Amino acid sequence: MADQKSPRRYSSTLRAEQAAATRERVVAAAAELFSERGYAGTSMPEIARTAGVSTETVQSHGPKSVLLRAAIDAFAFGVGRDADTRATELGGRLLSARSSTEAVELAADVLAQVNAATHGLWLAFSEAARTDDEISESFRQLAQGIRMQNVVLMTEWRQRGFAREDVPFEELVDRSVLVTSVELYDRAVRVAGMSPDEYRRHLAVMLRELIAAR
Repeated sequence: MADQKSPRRYSSTLRAEQAAATRERVVAAAAELFSERGYAGTSMPEIARTAGVSTETVQSHGPKSVLLRAAIDAFAFGVGRDADTRATELGGRLLSARSSTEAVELAADVLAQVNAATHGLWLAFSEAARTDDEISESFRQLAQGIRMQNVVLMTEWRQRGFAREDVPFEELVDRSVLVTSVELYDRAVRVAGMSPDEYRRHLAVMLRELIAAR
């Protein structure tokens, strides 16, 4: 009996794997197009062409707003919105510092990398949140999650003596959120024309002056 059921289980597993792979392609295509063209400028047929599937297949994975939230969760910050940054490779790099100076340099490296990779998708998310209440709530929740990740990082820095003691903790968190924001990256690089290396250098200066222990 077990042998008779085995092909069915194999077939079911294969279908599930194929469905998961298709969804991954669809979400990756959506993320790419949202980043390049914005939310309003991306259509379901375009996502389908980029993913190499039919428009009906894309639609079966949800409306455009669902694909946007899936893209944010999968690609924007390397972790799900509720995950702990410390458990990621990038988080591990952030926490490997042995001094305040090294912490600043590592943070500038990591955050410049993250912001360069995610700013287009973040702006698409922000754009959509202006007109869609459901996306607006998701955007608010993600912003809260990012603040909590900054709380975690500033707690670690304080415990290790890397963060300023003359600034209230909540203000340190506020400074960290603002200085490392995707919006600041976009203003510096896309709008003002800084190179990514110039942005990274300025980010390190701001982290050193506003947050790091002296």
